[in-house]
Amino acid sequence: MVHHSVPEPSVLNKRPLVIEGPILLHDLVPRSPNTSAPAIDFLEYGSKKRMISYQSLHSSSDALARRIICSAAKLKHAPIVIPVVLPQSLELYIAILAILKAGKAFCPLSIETPNERFKFILKDVSASLVITSSAQMGAIPQTEDLQILFVDDDGGEQDDSLGIKFPQVHSCDLAYVLYTSGSTGLPKAVNVPHRAVTQSILAHDRHIPSFTRFLQFAAPTFDVSIFEIFFPLFRGRTLVGCTRTLMLDDLPGIITTLGVDAAELTPTVISNLLQGRESVPGLKLLLTIGEMLTRNVIDEFGGNSSRESILWGMYGPTESAVSKCPLSPNHSSKHIFKFSVFFFVINSVCLYRIILLDL
Repeated sequence: MVHHSVPEPSVLNKRPLVIEGPILLHDLVPRSPNTSAPAIDFLEYGSKKRMISYQSLHSSSDALARRIICSAAKLKHAPIVIPVVLPQSLELYIAILAILKAGKAFCPLSIETPNERFKFILKDVSASLVITSSAQMGAIPQTEDLQILFVDDDGGEQDDSLGIKFPQVHSCDLAYVLYTSGSTGLPKAVNVPHRAVTQSILAHDRHIPSFTRFLQFAAPTFDVSIFEIFFPLFRGRTLVGCTRTLMLDDLPGIITTLGVDAAELTPTVISNLLQGRESVPGLKLLLTIGEMLTRNVIDEFGGNSSRESILWGMYGPTESAVSKCPLSPNHSSKHIFKFSVFFFVINSVCLYRIILLDL
């Protein structure tokens, strides 16, 4: 029998640099940023705008975190992972921050999750506590020993919760759990610890241009939503959001109406929902993720001799805990993939060889 040697993985960064900064995901969100801008600006149902300051974001998430700790303490089996069943909303962002502060990992689930998939994930994460709202109660399958905590029904903080101290959280502890679609079998969990996601976000900071209002477009079950939520908050900027149907119905109108100057979208969404650069004149930074960049997106949003590029190619935080390589096309010529593309390697998390193909 002939034995063939297996080549070693191509690792460029055997001793990754640890970037200084917060080591816990929730600690990325400053309590007193040097800005008067709101932390979150959210549009509901086309007319109702809700804004919250950084101070209010923390006070609301602190209160919910205390409720989570109290509820978990009464359970027979204390949860490590807490599913969140909420649509894109102010309550979703507060709940995510609260779960992290309570020393737990969050697992976002769509309100449209099929019943069997829902039950599988609840069992897979050994869920004993779920966070939702009264309006979404019907989306959660009835199972034994599952406690529901409603974000819209605090009943006033109980006296025994006011003095609760938040637990010590370590960088190696889980921050969140996301599940694959399960299209090739059972859904598979991706478990991401605090260190992986915080290092990824910190590494982005030195390369991503400045902005003031970042759109939160991705569904909470998509890993890109983690970056969309925490990166603008880490920078002390405004996280902008609205109900999902509004964004899908008129994305250029939402971007313009809400004064969004930065967004992260897949090339498919850009091609299908944006009507070219002229439809979003206020957009100054467009990050692309999830798919290969297409020629029409590069030609429309990349740069040339007469206009500056606003386009950056990205990977989401779950993937970039493994590797990360932003890409900014400066020219839309036929040689776009030769020498007019700039690669910035995030050396804290890059593990694989990068090969530039001369096509």
